[in-house]
Amino acid sequence: MKKLIKENIIGIKTYEPGKPIEVLRKELNIKGEISKLASNENPLGPSPQALSAIKRSLHDSNLYPENSCFELRNKLAARVEVPPEWIGIGNGAAEIISLLGLAFLNPEEDTLIMSECSFIQAKLTAQIMNCRLLEIPLDNFRHNLDGILQSVTPSTKLVYIDNPMNPIGTTITKSEVSRFMDLIPEDVIVVFDQAYYEYVSQVEDYPLTLSYIHEGRNVILIRTFSKLYGLAGLRVGYCIAKEEFVNAIKTVKPPFSVNRVGQIGAAAALDDEEHVRKTKAVNEAGKRFLYKNFEKMGIFYIPSETNFITFDLQTEVTAIFEELQKRNVIVRTLGMYGKPTFLRVTIGTQEQNQQFINALKQVYQGS
Repeated sequence: MKKLIKENIIGIKTYEPGKPIEVLRKELNIKGEISKLASNENPLGPSPQALSAIKRSLHDSNLYPENSCFELRNKLAARVEVPPEWIGIGNGAAEIISLLGLAFLNPEEDTLIMSECSFIQAKLTAQIMNCRLLEIPLDNFRHNLDGILQSVTPSTKLVYIDNPMNPIGTTITKSEVSRFMDLIPEDVIVVFDQAYYEYVSQVEDYPLTLSYIHEGRNVILIRTFSKLYGLAGLRVGYCIAKEEFVNAIKTVKPPFSVNRVGQIGAAAALDDEEHVRKTKAVNEAGKRFLYKNFEKMGIFYIPSETNFITFDLQTEVTAIFEELQKRNVIVRTLGMYGKPTFLRVTIGTQEQNQQFINALKQVYQGS
């Protein structure tokens, strides 16, 4: 079999998503409510407007999706004030990252630079494409932009920057990005993954990276409907870039990869401002609650600009993770990111946050 499978594929460690509720319930024969706080899903669920549109669309499930995502693409273009040709829609942000590899990275020739602990899909894309990969160590749990700049060589094709960073939760500022963009060679494509940008509270200092595309720079923005809009199960993400880049991405995208229901639900979700307001309010309240309890418990946490918090228990966390599951709480280990003592918890409803804290006190402090 090794002769049949591409050599560079054999050694790749696949992405490990958070354990589904249904699987955990069967594995451990768990009764009662399970708080899944592992995958940064919206605890309020989809918006009511999106649900109504989704239900109406189910009667047409026999029809193929509109391949160009015409309605959603035009609605997004009007929202961000760019031409529709600058918008590309994908089967979640993860597919778009994979498509960047297919469209831009030449095997064994090109280099992708990213930070260690950045979203692992970028790393997997480089490995699958069999191109060079450089992971730059963080600077105080933040992107080390100077380190990235110093690592650029003539072979560098893509620089991937998730801002906010997943699974760490930190951001880089407007002035930092401005300086970085002044110094990065113009023939390098800079990808800003903004999957969590709607949760950023320090908005006045958040980079206005869309302006670089208006200037004609080689910049690609990636955003998603999985987080704030609560449509993770429908898989809808999008990118914003100049038309030539979007066309290249569309060329390598499988036909009909963005399902019909997802397109319709996402378009409706854009209009549900009340759901967005409630989601942000619940997230900010939950963040303050978890910060307060971590501080009481003497647990180091990384202040977050997202809907999750990463914290360090200063011991290998596999046993704690498993004990939390036995208490109906699913969180995320970060061993795949080289941080075996860290856990990441999604900010849930107040009830879910309290259930998590109660369980953590039992398994970590024994109280």
